[in-house]
Amino acid sequence: MATSKILAPLCLMVLVFGLCLSTVKSHSYDVCAGVERPDPETIPCTINCILPDFVCGTDGVTYTCGCLDAFCHGVDVVKKGKC
Repeated sequence: MATSKILAPLCLMVLVFGLCLSTVKSHSYDVCAGVERPDPETIPCTINCILPDFVCGTDGVTYTCGCLDAFCHGVDVVKKGKC
């Protein structure tokens, strides 16, 4: 009886964690959909932007000019917005 009282909340926690993890992964994959990566030989490249489009890189740095800015620094993007 005590085992079922412990297992039920544990199973619920595992289920919620799994759902949260899948949501985070699915959002991070399409953050930069449609943005073409620059040729590796041109990295680092020069980016000039008029309006800021903040993205958070896998290195924990906020890039002001969006996905292309992060890509030009050789970094993947984790999420839109500041880190």
